[in-house]
Amino acid sequence: MSREAIENLTLDLEEMRKLAGTAQRSRVQQMLAIDIRKLETDIQRQRDLMAAQASSEQSVTRPVQTPVSAPGDIRRYQVELKEYAWDQSDKFIKIFVTVNGVQQVPEDNVNVEFTENSFQLVISDLNNKDYIFVVNNLLNPIDSEKSYRRVKSDMVAIYLAKQSTTKWAHLTLTAKRLQDLKDERMSDGKKGASDDPSSGLMNIMQQLYDSGDPETKRMINKAWHESQNKQKTAPLE
Repeated sequence: MSREAIENLTLDLEEMRKLAGTAQRSRVQQMLAIDIRKLETDIQRQRDLMAAQASSEQSVTRPVQTPVSAPGDIRRYQVELKEYAWDQSDKFIKIFVTVNGVQQVPEDNVNVEFTENSFQLVISDLNNKDYIFVVNNLLNPIDSEKSYRRVKSDMVAIYLAKQSTTKWAHLTLTAKRLQDLKDERMSDGKKGASDDPSSGLMNIMQQLYDSGDPETKRMINKAWHESQNKQKTAPLE
């Protein structure tokens, strides 16, 4: 994302804050608060990505084929990957990330950095783009030394070595928290409904969003927008 695009997001954020300041209804205030935090998260993530790209370009020396100022010089930009599938065995959690044409880049251009609780995939210079896939807050700690990746046709397979043979019900703590929240809401719903059940859910989602990590916020944003789309497309009786 360019600096101009980040500036446009910042202007959107300022206008959203003004709207929140004039909103009177509680539900509208809560909806605006979630959208404001989403914009804040998006802006910070894009700034971090730009900073990381600038640092990478400074630390890596590449052969120069054309002058920097030459007309038609192509600059790479970053693409954040979000879609994936996963499976598991007794020893590994297996992550499958689809990336068209990934087998065409050199092996050294596909790197995965592992920690005990996270991993980051970086695919450099694929069709003049850098692809990034990050998963934080894994459900259980992994053995980073025994974890590895394999490049396949249009796919990168990432193998996270388990520290024990325990079966994972979720990939991340984030997914577990959201499932626990859903189960809790269903349990409370059986005991009795409030005057405005959606208000209680909104409050819980906002609290979870405020205290959550970027992955938590991303999943809540996705769930929120899917819910809004369903409401908009629901037939009127």
